Amino acid sequence: MITDFWDKRAKKYDDAIRKHDAVYDRTIASAKSLLSTSDVVLDIGCASGEYSLDIAPYVQRIHGIDISTNMIALATKKTSDRSIDNVTFDAADVFDRSLDAHGYTAVLAFSVLHLVEGIRSVLCRVNELLPTGGLLISQTPCLSESSFLFKLFVGVAQKVNIAPPIMSLTALELEEAIAGTGFKIAESEIWDRKKAVHWMVARKR
Repeated sequence: MITDFWDKRAKKYDDAIRKHDAVYDRTIASAKSLLSTSDVVLDIGCASGEYSLDIAPYVQRIHGIDISTNMIALATKKTSDRSIDNVTFDAADVFDRSLDAHGYTAVLAFSVLHLVEGIRSVLCRVNELLPTGGLLISQTPCLSESSFLFKLFVGVAQKVNIAPPIMSLTALELEEAIAGTGFKIAESEIWDRKKAVHWMVARKR
C-alpha cells in the first residue's frame, strides 16, 4: 500500500526536505506573496509539515493533511518543538468530509499532484472546498518534460521500490486538468528544467 511506502520513508523524507533547496525556498517565498494573515489554508499531502510550518506565520491558520501517520507524527512533533500554535495536522485524505467545515480560503498542493490517483477527482474535491475566488497554489514535477537522465533515475528508483508510483504529466496536461475542474489559471511557470517543476496558481471560478 502507498501509505506503507510513505510511513517507512517518513524520517528520510523529513531529513531531506529540511535541507531547503532552491525550489523549496522559492515555493515558500512565492506562496507567502499570495497569502495573507486572513487566510485559512489547507495543505494537502503535507508530509512532515515543513511547508506548512514555514508558511504558518503569514496566515491565520493552516491545516496539513497526509495519508501517512508517520509523516503526521513528525509534523505534529515539529509544531510543538517550534511552538507554533496556528497549525494542525491530521492523517486524512482530501476526500475526508470533516474538511468541509473548516472554511478554507486557499489550498496548497506542493509536490503531490503527480502522486495522486485520479487527479481530476482530487482537483474537483479541492474546488469543492474553496469559495469562489479561493486559491489553489501548486508546485508539481511534470515528469514527461524532465531531462532524460532524471526520467532514467526515477524509473530505476521505482524498480527498486525507493520511489513511489508517479504520474507522468506534461505542463499542458496539468494546466488542462486544473482549468477543467473549475479553476482559472493565474500563474503558470516552469521553475526547474531538469526536474520540470511546474509552479501554478489558480482561482476557483
